[in-house]
Amino acid sequence: MTTHLGLEPCWGKLDARHLRGGRWKRRYASRTEAHGEDLVVGYETRYGTGFQLSFPSRPMAGEGSFGHYGMGGAVAFAHPARGLSFGYVMNQMASPGGPDPRTTPLIQAVLRCAGGN
Repeated sequence: MTTHLGLEPCWGKLDARHLRGGRWKRRYASRTEAHGEDLVVGYETRYGTGFQLSFPSRPMAGEGSFGHYGMGGAVAFAHPARGLSFGYVMNQMASPGGPDPRTTPLIQAVLRCAGGN
């Protein structure tokens, strides 16, 4: 758990120029650092440096996405090649244990509106 001030050192310096830059993307957002079954949550995950990457049960906007799913259904991610970023928080947490049933249809609707899926 953190606040926006806690995330600022990581995310605050990012802007469109950084996300579109190939070096940053290759270094942090697209290179897999860890993948496989996560022994804490009990399902397959995939991580870059500091970010989750798309994985089967949480594909975000597909390959090339990076971000993070949070406790109870929150999610934020970007897909630089699509020029897309997405964030969702709720005022009532779902029970932990896999993807929140509210996020998948919402993400799919956004992708349809953005012209991909």
